[in-house]
Amino acid sequence: MTERRIAARYAEALFALAQQTQAVAHLRGELEELAALLQQTPHLRALLERPDLPTAWKRQALREALGQRFSEAIMGLLSVLVSHQRGDALAQVAETYRDLADEAAGVLQAEARTVVPLTDEQRVRLTAALQHLTGRQVRLEARTDPAVLAGVRVQVGDRLIDGSAAGRLARMREELLQELGQNR
Repeated sequence: MTERRIAARYAEALFALAQQTQAVAHLRGELEELAALLQQTPHLRALLERPDLPTAWKRQALREALGQRFSEAIMGLLSVLVSHQRGDALAQVAETYRDLADEAAGVLQAEARTVVPLTDEQRVRLTAALQHLTGRQVRLEARTDPAVLAGVRVQVGDRLIDGSAAGRLARMREELLQELGQNR
């Protein structure tokens, strides 16, 4: 089973619990906070990922370090991940949980790729345009990609909106090849 699928199982279980207790948004915030904390704290991340430390010791150390900051649901998730030697999956669990919460709320996920980072104003305008186009709320992730050359390439669900220079060049190339094939 792939790491992504394993993380998805933990996220799905936590999401089901969150729905039952009407705490979807709250647990999402906690998971995002915990994932950011792990990203910023290499020692904490190493504690989660080390297979040579006893499980009970790791769970106790995590409870002492984080128990006051996070809910029982999140601490329970950490305990289960540590028990199954899956502490390294927490970031993926948080990402999958976020996707589940967005889907349940009817929020579309979009990814914009540009050669240079988008400004805040460009992000706002692009998000508004995508919301107008889809008729739904959109959560936009922006990434830089030198292969875009110029313009923007946006993936919204299964739909690709390619306004990049690389995309235009590829379409022109296909048109030329078709034209050459017809003239033979």
